[in-house]
Amino acid sequence: MMLPKDLKARIKAKSSQLGFILAGVTTPEPTPHSATFENWLAQGRHGTMGYLANDRSRACRANPCEILPECKSILVLATPYSPNIALGGTSEASAVEAERLQGQVASYAWGDDYHEILPMRMKELVQFIEEQVGGPVKNRWYTDTGPILERDLAQRAGIGWIGKNTCLIHPKQGSYFLLSEIFLDLDLEPDPPFVTDHCGTCRRCIEACPTDCILPNRTLDATRCISYLTI
Repeated sequence: MMLPKDLKARIKAKSSQLGFILAGVTTPEPTPHSATFENWLAQGRHGTMGYLANDRSRACRANPCEILPECKSILVLATPYSPNIALGGTSEASAVEAERLQGQVASYAWGDDYHEILPMRMKELVQFIEEQVGGPVKNRWYTDTGPILERDLAQRAGIGWIGKNTCLIHPKQGSYFLLSEIFLDLDLEPDPPFVTDHCGTCRRCIEACPTDCILPNRTLDATRCISYLTI
């Protein structure tokens, strides 16, 4: 299949039209932090989330090609959830009403369910790619729904660095975004990985965590995380 020379640029332009604020390409090579993930499991930091520790999950997180053997490149995308209007959800008026109500809700949960919105956008993006290359392309897509180390792939795709808060952080967009990935049977030129660490000596996230679940090695103890405890 003869690919257009500017295919990656076209894909990134289309992804921007669909609401993705960041886009990068990486290879399906084994992920660099799979050993960190294995150690995290061995320490029981995943709590009762047994699905993270099964053999299939661990094999796929270590090697993306276990998911799609034909994969030649992975497109990593980011969607902002603050303001949540990016997910087609809360209006300004309802945001004011939400602020009036008692209690606090995580920013990513204010809008519509991203599990329902982002797959539609990724499907549209895949259809666009197939139109550009003139034929079907084997693919798989995920948004917090598959056995992959999303932050590893995103860092390798040049989108940001993994911060002390355990989130992927972009120098300008921060960390208030959702990650999505599309595995493609296409040879796209990978973007340079994000290699610098901008956290420096800052420990504000670790010190601010009310349950001390953020650990010094850029992992967290899920059994102490409010998100885990309330779900």
